[in-house]
Amino acid sequence: MNKVLPRPSPALVFSVVVGLALLFALYTNHVWEDYYITYRSSKNLATGHGLVFNEGDKLHTFTSPLGVLLPAVASLLTGNSSDPGALWIFRVMCASALGGGAVLLLALARRLAYPLAAVAFLAVFVATDAKTLDFTINGMETAFMLLFLAYALWAHYAPGPRQWLHLGGAWAGLMWTRPDSFIYIGLVGAGVWLFNAPARTGGNRHQLLGLYCRAALLTTLLYGPWLGWAKWYYGSPVPHTIVAKGAQSGGFDAAPRFFANFWRLPWLIWQGKAAAEGAFLPSYYVFPTWPVWMLPLGRTLATICSVLWLLPRVRPEVRVTSLAYFGGAAYLSFVPYFPFPWYFPSTFLLAAVALTGILGQGWNSPHRWLRGSCWAAAAIILAGALALTAGSARQVRAQQLYIEDGNRRVIGEWLKVHAQPGDSVFLEPLGYIGFFSGLKTYDWPGMSSRELVAAKLVVGTHWGALIRYLQPTWLVLRPDGEGDLPFLSTDMAATNYELVREFNRLDEVRRLDIPGRKMLEFDGRFRVYHRKSATRHDVAGLEISCPFPSSTRQIGPELVRLVHAPGEMIIEVPAAATAVAGRFGFPPEAYEGDPRTSGATFLLAWTDGTRRVELFRRELKPVENPDDRGLQSYQLDLPVPRHGARVRLTLQSDSGTNSIKDWACWSAPEFHH
Repeated sequence: MNKVLPRPSPALVFSVVVGLALLFALYTNHVWEDYYITYRSSKNLATGHGLVFNEGDKLHTFTSPLGVLLPAVASLLTGNSSDPGALWIFRVMCASALGGGAVLLLALARRLAYPLAAVAFLAVFVATDAKTLDFTINGMETAFMLLFLAYALWAHYAPGPRQWLHLGGAWAGLMWTRPDSFIYIGLVGAGVWLFNAPARTGGNRHQLLGLYCRAALLTTLLYGPWLGWAKWYYGSPVPHTIVAKGAQSGGFDAAPRFFANFWRLPWLIWQGKAAAEGAFLPSYYVFPTWPVWMLPLGRTLATICSVLWLLPRVRPEVRVTSLAYFGGAAYLSFVPYFPFPWYFPSTFLLAAVALTGILGQGWNSPHRWLRGSCWAAAAIILAGALALTAGSARQVRAQQLYIEDGNRRVIGEWLKVHAQPGDSVFLEPLGYIGFFSGLKTYDWPGMSSRELVAAKLVVGTHWGALIRYLQPTWLVLRPDGEGDLPFLSTDMAATNYELVREFNRLDEVRRLDIPGRKMLEFDGRFRVYHRKSATRHDVAGLEISCPFPSSTRQIGPELVRLVHAPGEMIIEVPAAATAVAGRFGFPPEAYEGDPRTSGATFLLAWTDGTRRVELFRRELKPVENPDDRGLQSYQLDLPVPRHGARVRLTLQSDSGTNSIKDWACWSAPEFHH
């Protein structure tokens, strides 16, 4: 017979979980890239410069209120004298949060009368998960997300006069941890209401709605002050990180993508078109090479957890957590432009509770074959998880040594020595380089820079166009990742920027025998460029970005401006303008004589500061097609802008196979009302 769990020792559970997390920290010393994005604001707050990334620029460059405020407290506890000391204080805070979450999960299991074997499985599975341990100690807010999610699950099944206080407090904690927590609040709440077991929750569905209303009121009272302060301080309660990443996800276009795909999640998992298996696998598991059994194990568990809520004979709390996992996995698969790994521990916790419940149900079965199958499944799951955790520890230990401390931090410190006051840097890996350089950053996709987010609406998302328009002093690029400068723009590589330093740890990384080594190789080499000439050549009424200065000339009756492709010319759209007309093309010498142009693509884009609308696109190849010679015409209707918006029109040209003689020319646009 299976035993029912006796009252556990919360102190023992807490101590073991905290100890495991801190041992992982001691072994790996891993500090996540994004920690230093947030900590730059934390330290500015602690040193009296405000909760900002750049001093004097009130931009909301972090996502988690707790994730930025607690490191500030940690810095203050060191007297703002030790960044490593502040990190370790924050690690202890996070490890304690994970320990508290584990205590709450075991209390929930006891309340639900799970057998001892199921409780042991849950404890080991959660306390030794690779991502859970890593994101508890690497500077992210994940442990607090797990603490409050466990608290919310416990509160749903803790009937009594204070249930609404517990639930409202848990929801508020989730919102203070991460603003997208409302998704998990809604999923768990909907699941408990839909699969309600009144004996466990303390009320029928009507009473649950009343409970939710009271809890929501408390959540508003506890979280509302942060929203009000953020609106006053930053001008908006919406973090700029969400604005920057949301633009990459397609904004409101993500909703149709979600509704078109979420119901197909179990099938898409096995086609590699969903991120659900990421809940059970190491961070960035897509980088080879991990054991061949890893993906089948992760996808099997993901499929099981995503369909348990459909089975009527499954325990209600299993259906609740399965439904919440299904919704969370679908959200991470089809809404964000990339399934960032620090989001997965939340879905993992929900899946772990669902798996524990179904295993516990099997262990309570009178059928010996079913109990034996559950023992075998639990052993396979835990053995696989422990193997992946051991491999992940080796991977992130090497990542910290060779990539984070050995490359990205070195780049930041080098820039700090060689840069001048007022310099700026364009880069994608913002954390270490941004923190240790202290420079003004234009980061992709713009989490620390309102200028870059605005520039994407004006010139598009191609890095070459963004660099031309923003003309940062320094560039930090991965020649083996997003692309080196010659790939982005041969003209800028030859004319505007010079390579000044390469930071390369690839040879050392390739000699490592660790799983997931390709992820380290991705960040193993960077090149640093310094600007030597301007890429902006603005004239009265026009913003012009291109490698060379522009000029005007007469072609027939038209006075046109020559802007070498690739390049952009931006002009303000008059208020109440409803249409625009003009001419474009190549001057005759571009396609006559030798060498000759390979052609170019001409496009017009419109923006009102919230959206970018491409109005027109046409490729001209005047050497091959006589109809493309001379000036071409366009006449276009303009979208209706939001009220009071600054509206701009971008006349953009992009080179063909090369940029030789690509002097694209544009007449002054004629606006009509």
